[in-house]
Amino acid sequence: MKRFIVISFLALTMVSCKNDKESKEETAIINKIKEDVLPEGQQLLRGEFIYLSDAAVLTTRNEIYAVQIDKKMHELDEVAKALKKTEFDMVHVVIHGSLSANPLKEKLGEGWDQMVTVTKIIEVSPATSANVITTGKTIDIKDVK
Repeated sequence: MKRFIVISFLALTMVSCKNDKESKEETAIINKIKEDVLPEGQQLLRGEFIYLSDAAVLTTRNEIYAVQIDKKMHELDEVAKALKKTEFDMVHVVIHGSLSANPLKEKLGEGWDQMVTVTKIIEVSPATSANVITTGKTIDIKDVK
């Protein structure tokens, strides 16, 4: 009986590992196809996007970019609004965009070095919420000394 359980467990483990490998290969193939069909001068960018009244920002794993405020960016913001819980939430995006120097950085001396102009929206999904520890207590300013 012990042997049967051990053999069953090993067979189940081998079968489940095989499925993971195939799904990873499919994902890699899909990602490769998406990257190959990029128009010249554009990049595939993945990151978190937020738009607040007069500033739009895309935060990727390695960089932070200003986002050109235009029709396509407003289109992205409309999709993002549906996924946000509050107006300050960010959403995960995958976009095609072209990079250029940020004109506001050159003019005012502040802001991000590069600006992204969104050309195509590939995917928008809600950002994972941060694990915030709350105590459930409210503190009145008068109580703080």
